[in-house]
Amino acid sequence: MKRTIKQFLFGGIIGGLIGSFIVTGGFTLPLYEIATEMTIVFLGIALLLAVGGFVKLAQLKRHSLQQHSGEDEDLQEENLYKLYSDASLAINMSLIISIVGACAGIITKQSVVIQIVSIPAILLAIIATPIVGNYIKYVYPYREIPSYNDKHYTKKMFEMSDEGERHIMLQGLYSAFNLTNVLLLCSLLLCMFYSVVSGESQLFAILIIAIIMITVNTQYMLKVRNQ
Repeated sequence: MKRTIKQFLFGGIIGGLIGSFIVTGGFTLPLYEIATEMTIVFLGIALLLAVGGFVKLAQLKRHSLQQHSGEDEDLQEENLYKLYSDASLAINMSLIISIVGACAGIITKQSVVIQIVSIPAILLAIIATPIVGNYIKYVYPYREIPSYNDKHYTKKMFEMSDEGERHIMLQGLYSAFNLTNVLLLCSLLLCMFYSVVSGESQLFAILIIAIIMITVNTQYMLKVRNQ
């Protein structure tokens, strides 16, 4: 509880400092003036990340064919998992950034060409997502990995993991959960300050962020309480 309170206070302080800087005229965000460049940059980054993800997958498949034993086998498995993690992260970031780029292009009414380019960028990331999920079989060829299309994929992957792997996953998820709370709180405050400075209401975004925070925290607490 104390840790949670500290995180929310930290988020409030950071958001307040940034908001105060905005209100005092520290800077403004001329988003519409740089909308074209911003959209192109986002889509370019998204495509590069997708290509990078596929490169990592190719390396993963190639290295998985190599035969090792003893300590070298453990080292190979570690390297394979790092390649898989890098590819997964790159594809996930590609999907998010490509959607942001498409949203920026549509909202700011960019040219049809730019908006059309955003479509293959999003589709590439969407298509790559299940491909990455199925490549986990190259990391653990001796395990019966469920298909990524299985509706119970996440549950089955968790159940087949050993205690050490579960501990690492839970540490990462708990850390991500706490960080998400702080970032969402900062985002909520920034939306409020941006509304005040720009005169453009961000109330809808504030409500969405609040709903997400309430939903995530409620689900977490109910899940923990009912165990």
